Amino acid sequence: MSEVDPYTVVKWILIVLAAGFIGQFGKAFAQYLMRRTREKASERNVPAGKPVDASSGQKVAHPVMTGEGKDGRTTMPETSDADSAISDEKARKKAAKAKKKEIKLFKKLFK
Repeated sequence: MSEVDPYTVVKWILIVLAAGFIGQFGKAFAQYLMRRTREKASERNVPAGKPVDASSGQKVAHPVMTGEGKDGRTTMPETSDADSAISDEKARKKAAKAKKKEIKLFKKLFK
């Protein structure tokens, strides 16, 4: 077996450390960009305040906009058991699909 040059070993260690350094900061930068994009998207989706009646100075809004019923109570959309069962089923299918993909990738990598 040939002799391993110590300078070559040091060179490869520095290359690996530099790649890790670049990769870590690249990941942090990508997460920063995603967070900033999400924040901008949420700012665009936030509705403006309730409209104000100029004569009284009080906020006026239609009940549909505020979610209030005829008696002034806030109403929540009703969800049936069927809706929750459907969403649970979708979540289970999504998890199974992700698991299948993971197994397929694992088999491909360690073939």
